[in-house]
Amino acid sequence: MNPYAPPNAESLDFTRTGVTLIPRPLARHTSKVVYRFGLFQFVWPIAIAYWTDSLPIDIWAFFITSNGLSVRPSSFKRIPWTALMCLIYPIALIGSFTQYDPFDIWNWVPTRFSPVFSLQLLSSAWAFYAIACILRCHFAHQRKDIQSHDAFSSDMAD
Repeated sequence: MNPYAPPNAESLDFTRTGVTLIPRPLARHTSKVVYRFGLFQFVWPIAIAYWTDSLPIDIWAFFITSNGLSVRPSSFKRIPWTALMCLIYPIALIGSFTQYDPFDIWNWVPTRFSPVFSLQLLSSAWAFYAIACILRCHFAHQRKDIQSHDAFSSDMAD
């Protein structure tokens, strides 16, 4: 085999080599959603530190932000760990429901006492949207894997 020979068209076919790519607009949109969600999650507890009398630094949100920046068309092929990382925030909202009374309107209205519930609700909604975007990318890979596997096996049968 000549290492200097130009590659043939079959070796450039990514579906035969097992590499699947999601559409670039989908990857770009998912990157923006996940990156902005992680950045928001990192910033809002610091922004309301005056009201809560604590200064939490959310390192988990920093990891989500960095994962959002690294989304490429080949991302989320395997288990979407970033989606599981985003799921922590709705679970934290449920934990807040058990700790505080969610039916007390003053827990939801941004006042001197507690803007936390409102921001946690916004974070949970955004987290679910980020999870949906990530899973959409993951399932796009799964569909392409199945299609490429079917195409490869039909070529082998010929």
